[in-house]
Amino acid sequence: MPGKSGSITYSLQEPFDQAVESIRRSLSSRGLRVVGHLNVSRRIERSLEIVLPPCKILFVLPNPAELSASCIHPWAAIFLPFHIVISGNEASTEIHLQNRVRSCPEAHAKELLAPVLETQAQLTTAIEAIAMRPSLVS
Repeated sequence: MPGKSGSITYSLQEPFDQAVESIRRSLSSRGLRVVGHLNVSRRIERSLEIVLPPCKILFVLPNPAELSASCIHPWAAIFLPFHIVISGNEASTEIHLQNRVRSCPEAHAKELLAPVLETQAQLTTAIEAIAMRPSLVS
């Protein structure tokens, strides 16, 4: 879902830990894999002794079949893994998705980026299945 900004923000009306599990399930149900995560708030607390609200970054890849060398060109692989930033407070959680991969008019660029654009669309669909864009909430 290409746009002008580098990220799209969603809101999920669940506590942080529950939201992280909901996101993981939604990604998994669409064949996307969380291959790692970074607990930002815990790292800052350990390193700087500053307590912040919970924040994690999930690193997401398409299923292994789509990652084969024949499917994703090395120039397009620079966009992988996708990052999902999840930050929470007591009652709700914000989800920030990368939205930096955009289609190009050149035919060869479209071919190179097609698998990455498809993964980005799957990622957006997975999050939209469980959350709402804050700008759409009245």
